[in-house]
Amino acid sequence: MLARLKSNFYLAMLSLVGLMITVCVTPYGIYRLLSGNIVVGVSDLVMVLVSICCVIFAWRTDNTKGPGLVMAVVFCVGVILVCINLGVDGLFWVYPFIVFTFFLVSPLKALVLLLGSVSVLVAYSLLNSGQIFASFFQLGSFTVTSFVTSLFAYMFAYRTQTQREALKLLATTDSLTGAANRRTLDDALITAISQRKKAGTEYGLMLLDLDFFKQINDNYGHKAGDEVLTELVPVLKKMVRQHDAVYRFGGEEFVVLLADIKHADLQKLAEKIRLGVNQHLSLPDGKKLTTSIGIALLQDDESWESWLHRADLALYQAKHQGRNKVVAA
Repeated sequence: MLARLKSNFYLAMLSLVGLMITVCVTPYGIYRLLSGNIVVGVSDLVMVLVSICCVIFAWRTDNTKGPGLVMAVVFCVGVILVCINLGVDGLFWVYPFIVFTFFLVSPLKALVLLLGSVSVLVAYSLLNSGQIFASFFQLGSFTVTSFVTSLFAYMFAYRTQTQREALKLLATTDSLTGAANRRTLDDALITAISQRKKAGTEYGLMLLDLDFFKQINDNYGHKAGDEVLTELVPVLKKMVRQHDAVYRFGGEEFVVLLADIKHADLQKLAEKIRLGVNQHLSLPDGKKLTTSIGIALLQDDESWESWLHRADLALYQAKHQGRNKVVAA
């Protein structure tokens, strides 16, 4: 459980908000019901119930966007009802819910929901003078403070989101070529094994290696070698389907992971890539490059290590047989 919370930021935040709402709001909801304030009591307990259901759904499905949005919308509606029925006493709940909302949905969605909620409260107060705020000065103070709080929370949440995305990109992408890195490949292979067992999805794997790459570095310099690797990835991505992924396995070796593919189609695509590399990549002197490719279709009850090893053996055979070939495991 702790591992999932550490690896999934949004699940951790959703769970934290759900826990805090359950612990902090439940006593108030029960108290309001016992004291006869049915609307506020029911609103509080509905927020608690929705939070619990959304957290359970997120844990079971790994889907945090839908539950987060549901919780955010219910919180905003609940706060409006609480403020209308409790008056000034209910306004104290607005500010913690501003923070909660930014943990549940994207910064822009949170800002829109919050400004919409504040606008509803302000409009209701203007139409029903004295029901929520004792004076226009109090109304103005609430409007300014809630707007400023929402704006600064948005700026902080947006900054945090961009930094988190940048760190994720650095952690999952090869800095030279822009392909996904080995760590991401391992996770993708584990996911493929799981999908094979759950849904019977067929997966194909290509392991390709540029032929005589060491000679490129020796004869033309490492800069030329890096440029070749950088040019290779767009060529590969252009020839595979949009949902297929390209990974840098190490050095001049790359892996292409393909879902929902038959053996015959995997063989055809590998040949297409072999010809495409020869057609689109060349050295400074105009000499065309070639690649050797090993392919393997995922088998039933096979580990990802075995799957990758079979593709590696097929690649070795392709190079042993003279290079510029496709060999199936």
